Amino acid sequence: MSTARKHILVADIGGTNARFAIADFSSVGLDGVPDISGFQTYPCADFQNPVELIGRYITDHEVSGLDAACFAVAGPVSKGEATLTNLGWTIEGAEIEERLGLPKAVIANDFQALARSVTALDQDKLLKLHETNSSLHDGPISVMGPGTGFGLALVLIGRTTVTVAPTEGGHASFVPHGDTETSVFQEVHKSMGRVTVETFMSGIGILRIYRAVCSLRGVQPRNYEPSTISQQALENADDACVETLKVFCSMLGGVAADIALTQGAVGGVYLGGGILPKIGDFLARSDFVERFMDKPPMNDYIAKIPVSLITDPKAALIGASLLAIDG
Repeated sequence: MSTARKHILVADIGGTNARFAIADFSSVGLDGVPDISGFQTYPCADFQNPVELIGRYITDHEVSGLDAACFAVAGPVSKGEATLTNLGWTIEGAEIEERLGLPKAVIANDFQALARSVTALDQDKLLKLHETNSSLHDGPISVMGPGTGFGLALVLIGRTTVTVAPTEGGHASFVPHGDTETSVFQEVHKSMGRVTVETFMSGIGILRIYRAVCSLRGVQPRNYEPSTISQQALENADDACVETLKVFCSMLGGVAADIALTQGAVGGVYLGGGILPKIGDFLARSDFVERFMDKPPMNDYIAKIPVSLITDPKAALIGASLLAIDG
């Protein structure tokens, strides 16, 4: 990692909002964490294209003297280019460099940026769900979490480098465990055919679980949004919503363990995304850890893998800044 690039424009551009900031490495400490300032959020719908959006931030904050930029986007990235499906936008690093006069513009997957942050997060920005004696440097690290979809990345820490590999693990097949998960799975399978991890581990997945729970209970589902279902569960205001979130957390525990086994994530599992930080306390009290640990004949192996929830809202921006100076 070189901090020759010290003044970095960073952004986390989703399907609805875009968050911007400036990362300053000029006084970076031994932990390699930059100062993050100049936060601004814009509704993406207010802009015609990403260049207009980025240019607005640069103008509004009178930004100058940039050494690089990194834009984390909700979608797959190939050869410095990404498409934000919900917006119909294509974002290209080369075009941004040319039109905005930036010396370097990195385009990264949003979960790639979140995953890159794990080496630089304060411990007080992590909710420890399962603690062990293992550390980041003991082996591969899995970073995952539900949001609009299910993000997943693998982190490998070398002596002088950190490598982050984004994956499409959310599209792997989902395998239920126990009577409740199996009943919910079968209810959803009737209308969907193939059921993937993302079928349940996403915002719309919470809604699918809720509708299945209501069907199994023989009650009419209310016209809830996924966020409303979560809030009703957190407030213990609706039994079907409470059961929905319990099932969601249990399923997540099984998914996280399967991924940890597949990736050999002895360095740890880090959870993030748009949903989990909002339900952290519920997750900690749920059957998540019990399901995570229930992987015979590999229970002893799994038990040694620590699991933490990333609660720092700046994590993806920190990760984006580190990706900008990695190359």
